[in-house]
Amino acid sequence: MQIVFDNIIYSLQRYGGISVVWNELLKRARTDTRLEVTELDYTQMSYRWLERYRIPDWKPAGPTLFHSSYFRFCPDPSVKNITTIHDLTYHFYRHGFAKAVHLWEEERAIRHSAAVICVSEHTKRDVLNAYPWLDEKQVHVVYNGVGEEFFPIPSVKKQGYLLYVGSGKAAYKRLDVARMVAQQTGLPLVQVASPDITREQLNRYYNEALCLLYPSDYEGFGLPVLEAQKAGCPVIAQRTSSIPEVIGPNGLLVQHDTPERMAKEIAAIVRELQSRPTQTLIEDGIQNAKRFSWDKTYQQTRQVYEDIDHNHHA
Repeated sequence: MQIVFDNIIYSLQRYGGISVVWNELLKRARTDTRLEVTELDYTQMSYRWLERYRIPDWKPAGPTLFHSSYFRFCPDPSVKNITTIHDLTYHFYRHGFAKAVHLWEEERAIRHSAAVICVSEHTKRDVLNAYPWLDEKQVHVVYNGVGEEFFPIPSVKKQGYLLYVGSGKAAYKRLDVARMVAQQTGLPLVQVASPDITREQLNRYYNEALCLLYPSDYEGFGLPVLEAQKAGCPVIAQRTSSIPEVIGPNGLLVQHDTPERMAKEIAAIVRELQSRPTQTLIEDGIQNAKRFSWDKTYQQTRQVYEDIDHNHHA
């Protein structure tokens, strides 16, 4: 099975959730002897102005699958395209020209795709609502995984701080709520974000924190939720979008109509965590994280490839 991986995402971001997912996919595809892999790598190839919006400068040699890391496709009739949708934040939280361009880019890729991969059931519903003409049979849910670099460190003691993972630049990520919780509880808030720390350092932060605050209004998946759980860090998150799917049945979830009310409820949960043993909650999180792995993500993605390839040659 011939497949081309379009690594355009690395020209847009070296860090972030999409890059993490793409790294894990490529790592496994490169060692899969059942695939004939070609990579379009723009650290090695020439990069044209506005490359992300262009048709890739590549010509197929027979029936091929083409999987882009970010909304590109090959129009050649001998190629079957696969598009991954991580979230629909541009639909809900962006405006103006940037939103218009992104939606054009996204819809163009979907229209040219034989299969669309969504990272959660919630994202799938969002995609089908946004594009009602899309055949649901073309849309596949493949959950993200969580890395083996996240685990409880026996020698590390809880330091009692609140942890927030991410830049918080987007308002919907609700850094403002996390800051209100810190103010109300009197606990320090530690904010960490790529590329400032390594995965090893992030694991240590998870291990030391009293809990991860994840009050985001919208997530296509929510990788930090699983990373924290796998590292033995309790998570307090908002009951919205994909989070209930990911955090599991015993997750600490809140939902209120204003940031102030949300912060007040989260602060009450934080005080409860301070006053009672959390080992059962930690063990529940570790068990929940076992539902997800990058190997499973890859195998399910590969199954999508096989189905498309089989139909391509039928």
